[in-house]
Amino acid sequence: MNQGTIVEQFFWRDLEDRQGQWGGLGIDVSRPRQGKPPLHLLTGNNSRLKLMLNDVPLLWGTIATSYYGAWLVRNHQPAQRDFLPVPAIGSADVEHHASLPPEQRIKAWSRYFIQQLMDHQPDFLYPGYWVARPMLSTATRWKRDEGVSGWYFSTQEEISSHLPQWSLYSEGILDNVQPQPVQWLDWSLGPVIGLHSVDPLAGRLKWWRKKAREGSLPPILLWYVGGLCSCVIIDGHYRLQAAMAENVQPSFIVLSSTKAQQVRRNGDAQQKVFSSLMVQSDKNPNFDVKVLNQALINTFDDRPYHWAGTHTWAGIASDREWRDEVTRFLHEQGATDDLQDILERCQPCEC
Repeated sequence: MNQGTIVEQFFWRDLEDRQGQWGGLGIDVSRPRQGKPPLHLLTGNNSRLKLMLNDVPLLWGTIATSYYGAWLVRNHQPAQRDFLPVPAIGSADVEHHASLPPEQRIKAWSRYFIQQLMDHQPDFLYPGYWVARPMLSTATRWKRDEGVSGWYFSTQEEISSHLPQWSLYSEGILDNVQPQPVQWLDWSLGPVIGLHSVDPLAGRLKWWRKKAREGSLPPILLWYVGGLCSCVIIDGHYRLQAAMAENVQPSFIVLSSTKAQQVRRNGDAQQKVFSSLMVQSDKNPNFDVKVLNQALINTFDDRPYHWAGTHTWAGIASDREWRDEVTRFLHEQGATDDLQDILERCQPCEC
């Protein structure tokens, strides 16, 4: 190997629950740590953050002191951005995945997106352990006044999962056609934030609307940003808009870096539970084997829990610097109505 050569090492595996149901992909990224990737999160004191694309701030955020939500300030001024973590999806890939059995599509798309990131934007996957989980429609909870169905999405819900859990209400999807510079993020809705605006007259939107009607729309790829307790769209702004325009429920893949926390079991307690279960089983010939097995699994399961987070860089010099940037930007946008609440970290109508 020549001196200076960087070895990229990515390993992924399917993640299953104790019932053998597929729950996502686990990705080990063991390449050497380098500098900041093009898309990175900067943090500072007083719960301030900035999401940067190279040297351009895409958004500013700050957590409310109540910890019920956060303020978001979106910068949609840059008209064109060269950052495309996932190249444009071609019709051949769409048709290939559409031909798969329904239960295999989300699994295949998950692998597709991870492979595309590895091939075209490996720096985005910072060294460590990542989890990609599908978030699918599970129920219709209400109707919105605009006539668009009130969708609800969630990751697979089952007690044996040690993986991050996500949920999203359709009202948590921020408008990307007419994005507002200031948004209050209600964490109970599972906010989804677009990183650029969507042109409602674009040809690709029309094409994706056609695919939505055909039932072949690829999932939207999201990245969990821990500082905002929200997700940003990495790929699929136009697909999401197409789904909403056609009132066709999309699917999502949530990508998050995680930290494993080892589960330490008490051996004496485990033995007591085991002995008690054996006694009950001996006394009752009709003792439900499934109940017995589930109790044993719960007692001896020592798989680590994976807590979702986001790698950040301490790149905001001071609270004053952040306040000055946000103040200047919102004055330029003529959107200062909530400025004081943002600076003081008050949720709406609180201060």
